[in-house]
Amino acid sequence: MTISKPLLALAAAMLFASSASAQNFTIADIIVDGYQRITPGIIYNLLPVGIGDQVDSRTAAQIIRALAASEYFDSVEVSREGDILIIAVQERPSVAEIRIDGNSVLETEDIIENMATANIAEGEIFTRAALEAIRQGIQEVYSSRGRYGAAVDIEVEELPRNRVSISLDIDEGEESRIRQINIVGNRSFDDETLLDLFELGPKPWYRFLSRRDRYSREQFSGDLERLESFYLDNGYVEFSIESTPISITPDRREVYITINVRESNQYVVNDVDLAGDLVDAEAILRSAIYLRPGQIYSQALVTGTEEIMVQFLGNLGYAFAEATGVPSVNDDGSVDVTFVIEPGNRTYVNRINFNGNVSTADDVLRREMRQLEAAPASSLQIEQSKVRLERLGYFETVEVATEVVPGSTDQIDVNFDVVEQNFGAVSLQVGTGGSGDFFLSGNLQAQNFLGTGRTVAVGLNRSRFITSFNFQYIDPYFTPDGVSRGVSMYVQEIDSPFNVANFNTSSYGASVSFSYPLSEVSGLGFDIGINHTELNSGTGSVQEIVSSPKLFPGVDRYLISPANPNPSSGPVTDTVFGDVNDLSIEQLRANPDPGFIDLYGDSFDNLSVSGNWYHNTLNRGQLANDGTFHNLGVEVTLPGSDLQFARFSYSSQFYWPLNWERTWVLGLRSNIGYGIGYGNTKQMPFFNHYFAGGLNAAGVVRGFEENSLGPRSTAGARYLTETATALLKDESGNILLKPDGSAEGVEELLVYRTEPLLDAMGQPVLDGLGNPLPALAVEDFFLHEDYDSFGGNILTAATLELLFPVPFVDEVSNQLRTSLFIDAGNVFSSHCTERQRVLQDCSDFDLGQLRYSVGLAVTYLSPFGPLTFYLAQPFGKDGDDTKSFDFTVGTGF
Repeated sequence: MTISKPLLALAAAMLFASSASAQNFTIADIIVDGYQRITPGIIYNLLPVGIGDQVDSRTAAQIIRALAASEYFDSVEVSREGDILIIAVQERPSVAEIRIDGNSVLETEDIIENMATANIAEGEIFTRAALEAIRQGIQEVYSSRGRYGAAVDIEVEELPRNRVSISLDIDEGEESRIRQINIVGNRSFDDETLLDLFELGPKPWYRFLSRRDRYSREQFSGDLERLESFYLDNGYVEFSIESTPISITPDRREVYITINVRESNQYVVNDVDLAGDLVDAEAILRSAIYLRPGQIYSQALVTGTEEIMVQFLGNLGYAFAEATGVPSVNDDGSVDVTFVIEPGNRTYVNRINFNGNVSTADDVLRREMRQLEAAPASSLQIEQSKVRLERLGYFETVEVATEVVPGSTDQIDVNFDVVEQNFGAVSLQVGTGGSGDFFLSGNLQAQNFLGTGRTVAVGLNRSRFITSFNFQYIDPYFTPDGVSRGVSMYVQEIDSPFNVANFNTSSYGASVSFSYPLSEVSGLGFDIGINHTELNSGTGSVQEIVSSPKLFPGVDRYLISPANPNPSSGPVTDTVFGDVNDLSIEQLRANPDPGFIDLYGDSFDNLSVSGNWYHNTLNRGQLANDGTFHNLGVEVTLPGSDLQFARFSYSSQFYWPLNWERTWVLGLRSNIGYGIGYGNTKQMPFFNHYFAGGLNAAGVVRGFEENSLGPRSTAGARYLTETATALLKDESGNILLKPDGSAEGVEELLVYRTEPLLDAMGQPVLDGLGNPLPALAVEDFFLHEDYDSFGGNILTAATLELLFPVPFVDEVSNQLRTSLFIDAGNVFSSHCTERQRVLQDCSDFDLGQLRYSVGLAVTYLSPFGPLTFYLAQPFGKDGDDTKSFDFTVGTGF
């Protein structure tokens, strides 16, 4: 049994006084008896006396109080044997184990942590009073969550060696439901208006999945704050919530809430003034005032003004400035608002520290700083530094905090805490083309190579369509003021990318680029490059690349009438041939429009220059959710190049957050391109055309096959041939006959096949004698029905999307993007041939030819680079190649 400390001390003192015969003595030694876990050293340190000290009648009480205060002991006895002080203790039991059952709303770990704050934990000294406080605390937490019927049953079991086992059996009960909320005292606004501000309340029948009627103290406190803010923002300066009694039904299942309010009067602003130390910044501070005389008073405007003033003062170096709007009510129903300014000391930055950059060198972060050490602290420059770190794309999160330097009143340290994310990408693309051909390509790109901030990219691709090697190096700080330099080289062979007309190119080239910053968010880029390209049209090239059909070498005749070598079938006659050179263009069935190779050849050396302007306020380098981006570019091949052309491009991104946390965001992206030829080149080279459809084309329109939209090529054609018989003749030109009268020396010759020439009505065209004119017979090449996209020199594509959060993945929210999207776009050509217009519906820019799709997309920044999936419903026309699902690794969108 535990005895109270005063009684224990009094009894021990009386016993000690009696045994010591009320005589004082000097302590020669101290003996402690009865301890088990508590070491003698701890006990000796608790004692108010030591060897050599004098003992009197009050010493025993002092010893008892000192040891009892430690809460280690259930009982303490003090006695003496001669000059030896003897202390006998009985330790309190220790907690051997804690068992918790029946809890699901509260996590076991949370309950254990809360018990530990009251010194109830395994290995600690057991105190029953603390355990009872824990019981009440747990029930209070359940009550705050609307579970008023919760009960906690605690059992303590004694174990050997002075230990105990604690068992908590929790009955969490049912959640109490809000039956009714009454607001009493409101005259200016009806109940419906005010209750619409609340998250809590009775649940309508149609919101059967809602938890609106489940009482929660935290949510109720938030509702009361919204109610108060509503009144204060509408001019009720003296509004107050008088009380909020809560009634619970006897079965503890239903809750009735009453909110008693005092509205007072609505006030209009009479005067707004400044007070305090304005630090020569009165004009700037007054410009931050949102309130104006004559307006209805609004606490939201007061708070907004306070925040802007603090920000302005922070930009001037007053890092700990305070601005407080104080309303003063006048008798005439108006209110004067005075903003009291307390700037504090002007602060300077002592040190800028970085934490969490395991791989990235400090210098890479430090060069992004706009706030400098030893300079006055500026809230604006600190925030700009934070944004610049976020835009690097190296970090998942960037947090910044300031702290006062110990022992100083005017110096602070600025601490940046970063969490690195994967700033390299292993691009892996796997899939099948329209013919089922498998492809695999990979690229390795390190945007922060070895933590230096430089970009190094190496690509090696081998597939059915491409064999290539490329290298890129970019130093973003080639000069200390932020001028970047890049070098790139490539060698590649491309054989008809997916769904593109049949051709192949072999090319190599190199370029050097520079980028010059114009401001914090904009800059200019320049690039000069040289490349060599060899073009091969392949077998059966489309008409736009090589005009066809073409006459075969060595074949120059067509058959007019066949030979008759057998006299029994009539007179022996030789074959009659016609010369193809005598045929008209119509009879030759030739394409009057020359192809690209017909006009410009198949080998080109070009020197190009390009420039671009960009403006970037995006808040992140990857998966941005706020800000804008614009990029305007032009590329021109210089005079003297084999091909002279120019390309103009514009791309943009807009993100508008719909809530404070930026989890709901409206996004808009666009991509526009236009190419022209100049000088001796009348059109942009077809192998530089834009393509649309799928994820990886310049014109992203999900829901359609890769590169499948836009102008299509017309099939190549070839002449049909046949064999003809030529009879042997002597030197005089007479046919040589065998003894039986038949012709001798039959020979097979290759000639062009003919068929009647037809007019537009499908009727044979006749010569002057009324005989049908012959025409060479042709057939189209159909090597592959999907290899027909030809691209165009005009590109337009746009995406409208709604970014939304995914529940239960807060820890990777900065690495995961989910969106509902609408894509629109297509490519067009301003150089459609007549055959393309007739056969393939080729057109110049036409809004009516845009293709659309809607769907759901998910992008995750995996260790291998961005991983993107989408499901889409395309809206196209008959003949479009569609794809409702696709994925790619290495391309974020």
